[in-house]
Amino acid sequence: MKKVLMIAPYFVPRRRVGSQRPFKFAIHLRDYGYEPVIVTIGTPGVSMTENEKELLEGIEIITVQAPFDQTVKKPSPEGEKKSLKGQYLLDWIDKHTPMDTWLFLFLTKYLSIKKRVTNVQPDLIWATGDPWSSLWLGEKLSRALEIPFIADFRDPWTLSKLPLRNRSSFSEGVDMEIEKRIIHSANKLIFTALLTEYLYSEFYNLPEEKTATIYNSYANTISDTEVDEWDADIDSESLNMIFFGQFRRLSPVKPIVKALKILQKKNSEASKRIKIHSFGKPDKPNMNMITDAGLLQNFTFHEPVEPEKKGQVLKHADILLLSTDEKREEVIPAKLWDYLSVHTPIFSIVPNPEVADIIMRTKAGVQVHPGEKMEIAALLESFSIEKENRSNSLFMPESILPDRGIYEANQTTKQLASIFDEVLENG
Repeated sequence: MKKVLMIAPYFVPRRRVGSQRPFKFAIHLRDYGYEPVIVTIGTPGVSMTENEKELLEGIEIITVQAPFDQTVKKPSPEGEKKSLKGQYLLDWIDKHTPMDTWLFLFLTKYLSIKKRVTNVQPDLIWATGDPWSSLWLGEKLSRALEIPFIADFRDPWTLSKLPLRNRSSFSEGVDMEIEKRIIHSANKLIFTALLTEYLYSEFYNLPEEKTATIYNSYANTISDTEVDEWDADIDSESLNMIFFGQFRRLSPVKPIVKALKILQKKNSEASKRIKIHSFGKPDKPNMNMITDAGLLQNFTFHEPVEPEKKGQVLKHADILLLSTDEKREEVIPAKLWDYLSVHTPIFSIVPNPEVADIIMRTKAGVQVHPGEKMEIAALLESFSIEKENRSNSLFMPESILPDRGIYEANQTTKQLASIFDEVLENG
């Protein structure tokens, strides 16, 4: 069995969206002739679930321990004011650091990482970003070990209209140079959306065989285990819309708030019936938008839940809400794939027409552009009225739905393994 080194700074038990893609690949790769070895950043104080341990049994995980980790640290209330004093400095460092601040960790630990990776003797390297320093590390190790390298872009990097982080002109310029080097030295580039692949192919004038798109996926093996019932208090008389995430800069609440304000003036009863459930308190700008609009009664913020409880949570929804910033035209929100694992209708408020095509093909729901606030308001009103009338169909009346198996993790991993075969065969 061939070995693939998978560089995934975010990996379970880290509870971030970026950890799920490499995890879902890793648990299936052995079915297609590849033994994965994971390089990831440690998460002290956070443990894998029993199901995750079982799925990853026998897979080697090389953990790089960081001296501190702002991505998982949760300051206590009494320490928040103190932490804010240092936040300005941290933000300044982050803004001016090329790629991301994980670069410092990988630079200081590079020799020890290289030693452990050399002992593994991988046949090829796959690295996923963001964090973009993961791609830098993958490219550097591939040159040192003289083995093929595959770069996996989960989002656009320097070509994004809405960068994941605030950048200085210095760090932005360095990022462009590093991205260009990675693009040209990688044996294969993988993207998570066709529009992102087209964007990069055109900008860098890449040959067709250089790039591929492998969508994110859903994996019922992660949530099919016996778990305790999600014990949230859900009012069955309300129209319950679940947004399986946190409202933040990249996933703003703005289009829903604007539509609810319109609906509130037109049909206050329909507006009151709508309850939007999200997980984790919104960031400050999004929370301010909700409170300033006087719509706090329409929102419930739950504590984040374990991956195994996903199915338990989603089944409480009348509608699943998908949202992302309207500037992220080339991005497919990762939540879409979780939603496709159940048959609850999806209300997609995203700009990417590729998402609309997937939703239409699977008869999963409906999509509206984030800028169409009047149309969003009209749909919310119709959903609310249907709920009041106790309609079982909402806006998805089909009794027979198309098979969604092509979006299951086992199938996307099969695609990845085929690319591994191709790269190794072609050298």
